[in-house]
Amino acid sequence: MKKLYLLPASALFVLGAALWTSCSDDDSDSANQVDADLNTTILENFSDKVAQASYNDLQTKAATIYTNIQTFSTTRNDANLKAIQTSWRAARQSWEQTESFLFGPVSTEKVDPRIDTWPVDFNALEDELNSNDQFTEAYIDGLDESLKGFHPIEYLIFGQDGDKTAAQFTDREIEYLTALGLNLKKLTTEVADGWNPSKSGNYGAIFTSAGSGSGEYPTQRAAFEQLVAAMADICGEVSEAKMGEVYAAKDPSLEESPFAKNSITDFTNNIKGVENVYLAKYSADGTGLEDLVIKYNRSLDGKVKTAISTAIQALGKIDKPFGEAITSQAVQVQNAIDATADLKTVLEEELLPFVQAHSK
Repeated sequence: MKKLYLLPASALFVLGAALWTSCSDDDSDSANQVDADLNTTILENFSDKVAQASYNDLQTKAATIYTNIQTFSTTRNDANLKAIQTSWRAARQSWEQTESFLFGPVSTEKVDPRIDTWPVDFNALEDELNSNDQFTEAYIDGLDESLKGFHPIEYLIFGQDGDKTAAQFTDREIEYLTALGLNLKKLTTEVADGWNPSKSGNYGAIFTSAGSGSGEYPTQRAAFEQLVAAMADICGEVSEAKMGEVYAAKDPSLEESPFAKNSITDFTNNIKGVENVYLAKYSADGTGLEDLVIKYNRSLDGKVKTAISTAIQALGKIDKPFGEAITSQAVQVQNAIDATADLKTVLEEELLPFVQAHSK
């Protein structure tokens, strides 16, 4: 997600290192024990059952968006428009859950800002629609980040008030929408390929080989720190930027997914993504951080799971579109902000020093 100011992973490392010296496990006889085989399995299962599974799912769903756009361009009716909207929501679910691990190709290739920058630049978008430029996929790829990806697609298919009909589309909008869909399909394919073990230079091999003494993750501890830092980062993004900034300004124009009225669902999927990483579970269950924590500190496992559940439940109590809720459900919004911030604190101040103590 482009629009935020995150605590970098390096800062989390410094914080964790400081806390490590003062924090210990509840079970003193197990403090600082390292199960290298378990840790290797956790890294392998994250790569396979979370990262690869999530990005493959996202790639499939983005391809469905593009297919539905092509169908709509040929047969322009409300049923086919509804199919695009439904596929957009499905792809958003997968994408938002992957935001709990925004490292690897999605970061190095700058895919995140190219598909998920917000808010939409309405004036620049209208200029594009009024231009004579040809909307090829390559042309779209070269546009400013706020003019491509999920949110311009959202704006075009839902309309500014969320009630757009097929009859309201212009030919020019169809051309732009088609190119946006193709570009989204291409970028999500690139990310999926980046974790694919059958591809040369795949990031999964880089991540799971942590501990070899060289490369991006010379130690397994560095890989575990990356996982926890990414989980904490998305919690900070939800509490501080996606919700906090909009709530503080009482400005619905800053909302992330306003046209589809999908913001609370987006935020909830961000936290579900944290849960996915912790459990090593997406479409299938694996061995995850949960298993390491249960082995050495069941109390901490309960605390992490409770914090995740509390944040999801707090978000679920907001039953109005977020742009409305910032004024009409202020208490519920503040509670969700606080619960998500509390989860971030548990991850940074307790889970991070724990994994540092039990990896090397």
